[in-house]
Amino acid sequence: HFISKCAWSNDGTKIAITTNNINGYQAKIIILDSNGNELQTILENKMGAVGGIDFDVTGNKLLYTHDVSQNEDWQYRQLDTRIFVYNFNNNTHTDISFISLKQIGTVDIDPVFSPNSSEIIFTDTSNDFISQKNIYKIDLNDDDERELILSNAEMIDFR
Repeated sequence: HFISKCAWSNDGTKIAITTNNINGYQAKIIILDSNGNELQTILENKMGAVGGIDFDVTGNKLLYTHDVSQNEDWQYRQLDTRIFVYNFNNNTHTDISFISLKQIGTVDIDPVFSPNSSEIIFTDTSNDFISQKNIYKIDLNDDDERELILSNAEMIDFR
């Protein structure tokens, strides 16, 4: 397995890593302490692509993406990639893409929390990955509705 993604909590006490095999599958999301000791595994044994990890400002929530279609092929094609929020306080996974009514045939990728953690900013595109990409935000305090903020654009980074 290879480390393909890494994120640090704001306070530096937790590190999230995504590992996967050479084909990009058999992914795990593992939480480590600042010394590299494993604290917990929050995702494993799921078919399909996994990515997009980011901590909220408190370190109590972690964003990630998962292709719930479970597609695995030589092209690393993703068919129904959704954004999830893992809550460390109650060990729950919430499908934010489902709540915010992601359209069929699209993927939500590259999610990050806004600097104050009240919104999730991400890219949405057709699952063909060659169509126009658009940046949306979901306000977590406003019924999780998605709002287009930039058309024909790729993901931005606040940091």
